[in-house]
Amino acid sequence: MSSAFEMIWDAVYAKILELDLAGITSVNVKQQQWPLNPSSGEMTSGIFVCPVTETLRSEGSNARSEIGYGFEVCLIQASNQTLGKGTLGTLLTWREAIRRAFHDKLPITAGGVVRTWCEPGKVALPDAFAKQYDASALVIRCYVYEG
Repeated sequence: MSSAFEMIWDAVYAKILELDLAGITSVNVKQQQWPLNPSSGEMTSGIFVCPVTETLRSEGSNARSEIGYGFEVCLIQASNQTLGKGTLGTLLTWREAIRRAFHDKLPITAGGVVRTWCEPGKVALPDAFAKQYDASALVIRCYVYEG
């Protein structure tokens, strides 16, 4: 049996695919431990969906705990280290569509999710740029009551 974390991870992945983002298919959306593109040129454009540490809210006296399962969504495209506003257009469009689908919404219910939230991340990641990629990241947090 899969853990709640895995079920929610699969649901986040599926929801991103449903968004019909330009140039995005199941081939270039990867579920991995971290956003690593091991072979240069293996993936020139796409999305990594990776688990991050869950949160546990402890306020109140409710008998159930609110767990926030997190998923870093890292968007990448090859850049050849080109600078300028125009180079980020695709990533910013993807980022906005994902944020709109998940922020303060209930787009998925797998694993008992009661609410999702988008946490801001870097719009441009300098380390990726040094490797000739434009990259952007944000965290989708999926809240579940447990206990």
